[in-house]
Amino acid sequence: MKKLKKKNLFVEINDKCFLVAVGEYDDELNFKITEKEVFSPSEFINGKIVDLEKSVKNLKKIINQIENRTNFIFSEVNVIINQSDFNCVNISGFKKLNGNQILSEDISYILNDIKSKLGESEKHKTIIHLFNTKFLLDNKSLKNLPIGLYGNFYSHQLTFFMMNNYELKNIKTLFNRCNLNVNKIILKSFIDGIKIIESYKQDTFLKIDLKKNEVQLSFFYNSAFCFFQRFNFGSELILKDIAKVCSLEIENVRQMISNINLKISDENMYVEKKYFNNNSFRKISLKHIIEISSARIEEMINIIFNKNSNLNNIKDKNNNLIIYFEYDEKNTVDKFKNIIESYFKDCKLNFNSTSNDDYFSSIRIFGKLLCKGWSKEAIPIVYEKKSLISRIFSSLFE
Repeated sequence: MKKLKKKNLFVEINDKCFLVAVGEYDDELNFKITEKEVFSPSEFINGKIVDLEKSVKNLKKIINQIENRTNFIFSEVNVIINQSDFNCVNISGFKKLNGNQILSEDISYILNDIKSKLGESEKHKTIIHLFNTKFLLDNKSLKNLPIGLYGNFYSHQLTFFMMNNYELKNIKTLFNRCNLNVNKIILKSFIDGIKIIESYKQDTFLKIDLKKNEVQLSFFYNSAFCFFQRFNFGSELILKDIAKVCSLEIENVRQMISNINLKISDENMYVEKKYFNNNSFRKISLKHIIEISSARIEEMINIIFNKNSNLNNIKDKNNNLIIYFEYDEKNTVDKFKNIIESYFKDCKLNFNSTSNDDYFSSIRIFGKLLCKGWSKEAIPIVYEKKSLISRIFSSLFE
């Protein structure tokens, strides 16, 4: 714990900016941010570096400001990445017990065997997160490791989140050029799930994150992050459809959607002339706008949810599935809420605009995780070369 007593540096990277903060722990290991700074731009797109030299220059500048204010030179950093191009793999291992007691050695054998086989098939990737997803003893689901219990057959499911080695190397190079070693990397999608767990006291849910140009699905089961999927379309697709069908400019459509009431379907209500600019004015009913929007939203929801075969197992076992629907294009999505809700069957839907979030809330959560860990995560030490397997699984038995 001595390491946590000093000042700790945190950096969150998104496509718009760097969020840099210094955090400290008191004697009870409570975490507090003591310095923070925002710097734009980051020179990242979709969580990937597009201009290393500019990223290094921008990051150095903001870290120098922080170090001057704190009168402290940092040597390592904890990093949150808003990366969505990573692999999520669920793998189960088994052990026949024949009525015997399950021992920690039995579980170690299963886990080491899974890790070995995954390492052989995914040589160009590095584990970022590893979660204990399910424990089954004689087909009975348990919440904790069943060490000491008796049974005939044990199944253990793990979820691995992995990044391509070259992406990880690029991030490490960015910070090395700033004279910093990376202590730990964490995925923003994991932290976003923790926010829901802490805010709503709900540990099993599906999170749909509707961004401007992409959709992300995250599923948490008993607090374990166990599924992620990304789609390369977002809320902008709805506006583009309206613009195309009605021959309007996309920015005019954006303004129009912000100003009209989509709950009104009166055929005698029309789009105002001011949204046509230099285009020829045409009588376009509000009802027609709603029909265009509804058709595109239905198609999107069918792709990401209703007809998504990757969610079959999730939906079958969660008849009353709770869905947390988050979005950053507030003015757009707020107008489509009632249409979106109509296409989800037998689900409890909760809407939240990420524009209301505290900018540094993710770093605050990371600070707590760094000290106290997460109950369902076995933390891989990805930057040390020796004893990799034992280090990956050591937290399972603590």
